[in-house]
Amino acid sequence: MSDPNTDARTTLPFLGEDAHSQQELAALLEEMHPQVVVAAIEDTEDDDAALFFVICTRLKGEPVGDVIATHVGKIFALLPFDKRVSVAEKVTMTEIVDAEHAKQVWDEQIAKIKETLQHTAFLGEGASNLAQLLSYMDVTEQDRLLEALAVRRPGVVGNVSDKLFTFEDLSALGDEAIKTILQVLDKPTMALALHNAPTRIRDRFFENMSASQAEALEAEAEQLTFEQTQIADTARQSVVSLVRNFAAKGLLKIS
Repeated sequence: MSDPNTDARTTLPFLGEDAHSQQELAALLEEMHPQVVVAAIEDTEDDDAALFFVICTRLKGEPVGDVIATHVGKIFALLPFDKRVSVAEKVTMTEIVDAEHAKQVWDEQIAKIKETLQHTAFLGEGASNLAQLLSYMDVTEQDRLLEALAVRRPGVVGNVSDKLFTFEDLSALGDEAIKTILQVLDKPTMALALHNAPTRIRDRFFENMSASQAEALEAEAEQLTFEQTQIADTARQSVVSLVRNFAAKGLLKIS
C-alpha cells in the first residue's frame, strides 16, 4: 500500500518537474463551472478517471495542490451515481501505476477539460433560469406551475421557490406590504428575522412602524438568546413564506 505521507510529486516525477500544468489545471478549475469538468470526466474511461482523481487528491499539501484537490473532490461528488461507483471501485485498485502512463492520463485529461470548455456553453443554473422565467408570471400561476413540476422533478421545486422571492427582496416591497407583514407576524419571529439583517431591510420595517412598535420590537430583540439567534434563517424563511402565500391570495403585491 502506498504511503499516505508521500505526495504525487514524489511518486510521479513529472509533476515535480512541471509546475505549469498544475497551475494551469488549478486556474481552469477555479474559473469554470464544475459541470463543465463533470462532462469531461463522464467521457473518460473509469480506469483513467480514477487515476486522474488519485493524482489530484494526492497533490494536496501545497497551495496549488490544495486548490486542485478541493475542486476535484467536489467534481467527483457531482458525477452520476453509477459513474461514481465505477470510478470509486477503480480508485481502490489504483496503487501502483506506470509513471509514463500516469503522465499521459494527466496531460490528456487536462486537454480534455480545455476542449470541453471550448465546446460547451454553460447557460447558468437551471433553477435560477426557471426562477427568472417565472418572475414574469403572476404568483398564483407560479405556484400552479411549480406544483405540476413537483410531480416530475420534486427535488428541484424547493430550489426554484427559494430563488423566486428571497429575504433580501423584502427591501423592494411597498409600504402597504410591509405593514401587512407587521400586522400578521408575532414580535419574536419579526425580531429574530431582523437580527443582523441588512440595514436596508431593517430600515424598511422600522420606517413603517409606530414609535411604540419600534420600541417593543427593539426590546424583543434585546431579549434574544444566543441559541435563538442561531435559527434566524428559519425565521426569515417564515417571513418569505408568508409573503409568497399572501401574494398568491392577493393580500399583498410583490414585484
